[in-house]
Amino acid sequence: MLRKILPILLVLFLIQTASAQIVKFEMTPQTLLPNDIADCKLTFTAQQNTYISGITIFHPTEVDVSPDSFSGIGWLYAGQSYDFYFTIKAEKSGIYTLTICIDTLNGTIKQPLTIRVVNQMPDIILDKTVLTLNEVNDVLFTITSPIDVSNVVVKPLFNANPKVIYVQNGKGSFKFEPKKTQPLKFKICFYNGKNYHEVVRTVKVSYVQSKGVLINVTSKYPVALIGDVVPIDVEIANLRGDTIYNVNVTVFGGIFSKNNVQIPIVKPGESTKVSFDFCSRSGGLKKIEIKVQYEDEFNNLYEDAKFIEIKVLNETSLQFSGLEIKTSLGGLTVTGDVSNNGRTKVYNVFVVASTSKQTKTYYIDSLDPSDFDTFEFNFANYTGIVTLKVKWTNEIGEIFETTKVVKIPSQELHVKAVGGVNYLATAVSLAVLVFVIAIIVLSWKRRR
Repeated sequence: MLRKILPILLVLFLIQTASAQIVKFEMTPQTLLPNDIADCKLTFTAQQNTYISGITIFHPTEVDVSPDSFSGIGWLYAGQSYDFYFTIKAEKSGIYTLTICIDTLNGTIKQPLTIRVVNQMPDIILDKTVLTLNEVNDVLFTITSPIDVSNVVVKPLFNANPKVIYVQNGKGSFKFEPKKTQPLKFKICFYNGKNYHEVVRTVKVSYVQSKGVLINVTSKYPVALIGDVVPIDVEIANLRGDTIYNVNVTVFGGIFSKNNVQIPIVKPGESTKVSFDFCSRSGGLKKIEIKVQYEDEFNNLYEDAKFIEIKVLNETSLQFSGLEIKTSLGGLTVTGDVSNNGRTKVYNVFVVASTSKQTKTYYIDSLDPSDFDTFEFNFANYTGIVTLKVKWTNEIGEIFETTKVVKIPSQELHVKAVGGVNYLATAVSLAVLVFVIAIIVLSWKRRR
């Protein structure tokens, strides 16, 4: 009876000792793409002294295992481990089960192994699918993948910046200035384990037109006088979705306080205003051009122009008024006013009166708009013309002048008394006396 029981107990002991061994399996990568190679490591740890005669890996025909068997391993002492290295490759997607058999002195240990092969490549998702034409679009993206990928590089197959994007934590970004509508193609390069892959993904996006840069030109005074200063305001509003740089505003068509203004930067949704002071030396309808140039982040140059018309009347902002000419035995007196009919203040006003023999000057420090000043010039007894000239400096430093010629009428004849006798008065008295005597004589003759 004991002889019959001992073999059964021995088999049970061998099975128990064989199953007590520790088997650990590692595979990199854990999920494969078709034709990927996975590096595998099988670690056997003996719980007691045992002998390993060989290892065999049974696998489907669709899976290549190299090597698929090991022999001549020998004894392992309790607690000692042994590593077995091999590779796995599958040409098609699917789920495959492998069986690893470890032959020991105490029995065979079987370890099942499941291999998963997928045919799903990484994809790219953009944070925006509506882009704006002719302006710089900032685009963020995320790389999604059913497998663990590493060293991911995205190469946009269009004119983006940068040309090569190194993805960190599945995220990346690029800048793009589309000139036409087109789908966006990306080449995604990555590693699955030690297996290198490339895939091209196409993302459909839609486009809208850029709102551009709005230029608004205004003037409070569409009508001006010669020499008067007219402010012209230029407002620049950036309606684009990106920042513009090196904004250059230039004016043409007259005399200006400055011809050019530069603005370093205007952010999206912001606006800025610049002003130019304009004046003219002649009358007429003046067409003023305002040219605006700016650059985007990629140094692309844009240009736009606006026009405004200022009607300049054919008269100066300073005028003579209230002129009076007085003559006397003592000489000639010219009086009048200088009026500022313009809308801006004038400075260093000189009134000059000239005859053929004399020149006299009257200085006025400044005149406000709608203000005037009175002058007076005295000359010796003079018949002919007097030239009046007013010169001034306007608010932008330009010098103007206007001239008025005054003709002096001939003076009445004055007979100057000599020795205290006025011969003209004496002659008149004698004539009257002779007339009276004649009347008396005539009356006497009639009585006779």
